[in-house]
Amino acid sequence: MGIIFRLNSGQKTYSLFSSPLQVTLAIIAFIIVYGMAIYIPTKLLQNKSAIQNQRLELENLSQYTSHIETMYDELRRFRHDYKNILLSLNDAVENRDIDQVSDIFKRVVIPTNVNVETRTSVLGKLTEVKNLEIKSLIYSKTMEAINKGIRVEIEIEKPIKLDTNIQITDMLRTISILFDNAINATLKAKQPQINLSFFEDDDKNTQVFQIGNSTQEELINLSKLSGRFNGVLTNSRHGLGLRNLRSILARYPFIQNNRSSKDYWFEQQIVIYKVSQTKKK
Repeated sequence: MGIIFRLNSGQKTYSLFSSPLQVTLAIIAFIIVYGMAIYIPTKLLQNKSAIQNQRLELENLSQYTSHIETMYDELRRFRHDYKNILLSLNDAVENRDIDQVSDIFKRVVIPTNVNVETRTSVLGKLTEVKNLEIKSLIYSKTMEAINKGIRVEIEIEKPIKLDTNIQITDMLRTISILFDNAINATLKAKQPQINLSFFEDDDKNTQVFQIGNSTQEELINLSKLSGRFNGVLTNSRHGLGLRNLRSILARYPFIQNNRSSKDYWFEQQIVIYKVSQTKKK
């Protein structure tokens, strides 16, 4: 049996495949070609995504290395300046010029010490974050906030590494959106402050990334955050960030985004349920 088609002209009959074997081979060939047509573009997209992830990791490594180098340069300058400060203080003490001693201490010693101590304190608290990319991003955003006059508190008490079921690039985008929104919102508050914590809840088998900020409003309408994001908290850029965040988290059914607002304080939690527990549900 073959596959037959007819031409009306002349009532001639032509056989396209003269045997079942030819039909089978044709079907197999079609399946192979169809499969390759799907596989090759998919593989190219996967390779492109992997290259982008590697590029992002290298960029974050470069940024973190730059932070370390900046701190080293500052410490080196501080050590050099410190000698000059001591000489100036020594001259002031020998001359019994208390006003000069007070001026040097307030104008030079305190600001320099605060700057160096702040940077080393932030890096010290981030040693428990085992993902270099996340560590670098949090450091950059923290220093950005501090430079804008925002008080930042970080709490990461135990070593933690991001769950492998989450793309590191998605977590970086999530943290960036949350941090940027927190900075923009708290700048309008009377006492700008951001609190950040990253920890594991062993009882609930979860990882929790939490960021809170002081707000201008006493109470924020949380229902607006799940809508079209028109005029929420700040500006349209803020709304775009929230839409992007919702799009990212929609890909992860085991991630929950909790929000709360009370007494001029807004808080967001990214709760990551480990897959083993998700499967049980």
